[in-house]
Amino acid sequence: MTANQRRGLGRGLGALLGESPISMGPRTEGNVRDIAIGEITPNPFQPRKSFDPQTLDELKRSIAEFGVLVPVIVRERNGAFELIAGERRWRASAALQNATIPAIVRASDDRDSLEIAIIENLQREDLNALEEAAGIAHLIEEYNFTQEQAAERLGRSRPAIANALRLLGLPEAIKTMLVASRLTAGHARALLAAPESHRLALAERAANEGMTVRALERLAMAFSAPPEPKPVVLERTLSPEQRAFESQLRTKLGTHVALRRGGKGGKIEIRYGSEKDLIRIADLLVGQID
Repeated sequence: MTANQRRGLGRGLGALLGESPISMGPRTEGNVRDIAIGEITPNPFQPRKSFDPQTLDELKRSIAEFGVLVPVIVRERNGAFELIAGERRWRASAALQNATIPAIVRASDDRDSLEIAIIENLQREDLNALEEAAGIAHLIEEYNFTQEQAAERLGRSRPAIANALRLLGLPEAIKTMLVASRLTAGHARALLAAPESHRLALAERAANEGMTVRALERLAMAFSAPPEPKPVVLERTLSPEQRAFESQLRTKLGTHVALRRGGKGGKIEIRYGSEKDLIRIADLLVGQID
């Protein structure tokens, strides 16, 4: 793939497919041709793992009436063809028992195939957040991309890539809620601001209460905010009389006693070493009061 072609990926599918619908008549012109449905296999790098039956039915009705307006993209592989992009169109056409599907045949390696598959899904029909994150992670890990390189290829900001990847570290129970649409990607990102020990409880509360993303963000931040520091009260120096009183208390109670002054008042600290020692000191204090 040339440098210009790679930059074209970042501009979206318009650079790959064009914007004009293509009629369903016989094709011999250019690089678009009809290929038998049975000669095409799915893309093993397809990030999407689930296909919504309702949207597939809608697509089937559209194809039945108007045909496949945008060709799928395939590459030649092992004497057949492998999908790069357009699996939903291919599935819908197969379900309609169409014999062929319009296709663009491209020379493409595994990296290009994965990039185009991710981009097509991101720009034509959203992946769920976990499928998107898994696809980006595969691109980074398999081909040693940096997050900056992945962001450039996919037309995303680097923080967006980083936040997407962080979703993969959420507990499985939260991932299940996300896939089941009990939580949105916005909710999942908001949970990342909370300490790990609180994320599942917050997720369940957000799902059960129908909490907005903004409300969950505020709640997550409240859990992660450090506790407000207690005001520091400077201890005042004891007078000679007070030090003498402190010493008398130590002798009387037979343990460590500290007289601490701060502001207009103060406190007396009395230490004890065991339950038995506490009872002994309590007896001395009660006797002293009597």
